[in-house]
Amino acid sequence: SSYEGSRPPHLQRARRAARSSVPAFQFRPRLDPPDWRRLSAVDVERVAAEVDVAALQEHLAHVAFCDAGRERCPRCQAPADPLLLRLLRLAQLSLEYLLHCQDYLSAQLRATQELLRAADAHRDLLAKDVARGAQEARLLREECKRRKKIIGTQQMMLQAGAACHQCQFCDKAFMNYSFLHSHLQRRHSCVAQNNKKKFLLIDQKQKVQTGQLQEEINKLKEQLQLTRSQLEAEQHAHMVKLSKEYDEHRSKEEEIRQLFHKWKEEEKDKLASELEKMKEMFMKEFKELTAKNTELENHLLEVQKSNNHLKSNLGTLKDSYEFPEEKHQSAVDQQEAVQAFEKQVI
Repeated sequence: SSYEGSRPPHLQRARRAARSSVPAFQFRPRLDPPDWRRLSAVDVERVAAEVDVAALQEHLAHVAFCDAGRERCPRCQAPADPLLLRLLRLAQLSLEYLLHCQDYLSAQLRATQELLRAADAHRDLLAKDVARGAQEARLLREECKRRKKIIGTQQMMLQAGAACHQCQFCDKAFMNYSFLHSHLQRRHSCVAQNNKKKFLLIDQKQKVQTGQLQEEINKLKEQLQLTRSQLEAEQHAHMVKLSKEYDEHRSKEEEIRQLFHKWKEEEKDKLASELEKMKEMFMKEFKELTAKNTELENHLLEVQKSNNHLKSNLGTLKDSYEFPEEKHQSAVDQQEAVQAFEKQVI
């Protein structure tokens, strides 16, 4: 099949060996008589109870390939029962076929193990090939990136024009002077010999210019470093100043807050003392007014008692206490006045 053709050669060889390792099945002739002494030594009940497969395997070949057809009874020398012989023969043939199946399965197992080992080896080879291919692909990607970078740099230099070295005798341009010099020696050797001094002078001028530029760059670096150090010092001084101002501001705020709390407590105590004084003063005045009122009431009662029996042409005079409604109203008015006065005092 197409799948078999796509297998590796060593796998195909292993599969063919597995197929050809099992011979065709054929029953063997039975010539050896049974070994009754050996069979009598086997305890069948123990083998069945303990499942002694090793003992069965030991006597399997003898039982399967012995010839019991010529055996006779040791007492009467009569031949064995044909049905029993047929049953034994069928059992022997079944055992032989089972042994053949066992051998076939063992061969298949060995062939499968061989195929598995071959497949593992093939897998390892494929893994190595994949790893090698991945390594090559990675190297190729890196090379492509490097080539792209070089091409991009060359294009930028060619577009810039001033950054590349143009050949004076053709249209070619080069990235540096060494490439230009090699080109002149290869393509324009005659002209190069004549203009060698000129190129040397140009090279010397370029070196001098490069040295001057390097000196200027060094000076600029020194100035930049000095300016940076000055800026850092100024920044540090400014930060220190801001920190001091912030601390002073916080201390002033704390001092003002403390003074405010102190003034608040003093004002509170002062207000409480003034309220207490006013309360005492109002209570004193209230007591004085109460005493005067009591004194006036007593005096009024005495006057009323002295004038109790006076008569007038208008009729009998009556005091205000004889009118209960007016007396009740005056008492209510007096009580309301006292309550209003107490509220004002409080």
